[in-house]
Amino acid sequence: MGDSLKKFDVDTIISHGDDLVQVLKDQRDINSLTQCFEQTRALSSSCNDDFNRSQVQLQDYQRKLDECRQKTEKAKLETVSDAEMELLDKELHAERENERLLLEELR
Repeated sequence: MGDSLKKFDVDTIISHGDDLVQVLKDQRDINSLTQCFEQTRALSSSCNDDFNRSQVQLQDYQRKLDECRQKTEKAKLETVSDAEMELLDKELHAERENERLLLEELR
């Protein structure tokens, strides 16, 4: 059985080889294959250019996102919490009340 499989494979390969030789004998087929090959190379080059541009844009967007995150974190650190703001507001009112009382005493 192994010999019949080998013979079949060899016969198939020879048949395909003969078909390929017949295709390559016709100049139109060679020109068509050459044209397809050139178009494939052009398409591949175009795809590579698009890919490279996309990579650069993605890196730029990532850099902008990182900068935005840093600015957001910095703003959060600089922001006064509600509790702290309430405490400062109470201190301000107390200081104004003290100033008002001092002004009344001076008059």
